[in-house]
Amino acid sequence: MKAIFIVNCLTQCYNIMNDHIALINQFFEIEQKLLAEQLIDKFDRNLKRIQNIFEASGLLVINPIGEAYSESRTDYEASIVGNPGQHMKITKVIKPVIYQNDAQGRQLLQKGIVIAEQV
Repeated sequence: MKAIFIVNCLTQCYNIMNDHIALINQFFEIEQKLLAEQLIDKFDRNLKRIQNIFEASGLLVINPIGEAYSESRTDYEASIVGNPGQHMKITKVIKPVIYQNDAQGRQLLQKGIVIAEQV
C-alpha cells in the first residue's frame, strides 16, 4: 500500500515538473517572439514578474545567447552552422537551460538547444 502511494506521489511530482518545463519553454518562445518584433519593452514588467515566479519556485532559466560556445559544456546541445572553429558564439537558442535549485543543490532539468557559429 505504501509503495503504491509513493509511486503515485513520484508520478504526480514528475508530471508537475514536466508541466513547469513546458510552461517555461512556452514563456521563452513568447519572449523571443516579442524580442524579434521589438515589442519586448511593452511587456518587460510582466515578463520580469513571471521570471520572478519561476525563480521563487527554485527554477533557474538560462538563455546562453551571445556566450562563447564550448564543447565541454554539458548543459546544452548545439548545432554548428558553418565550419567549426575556435571562436564560436551561440547565436540562437531554441530551448533554454533549466535548473532546479533545492536543498541538494542545483539539478539540470532540461538541456538547452542552441545554434553556434563562427563570428
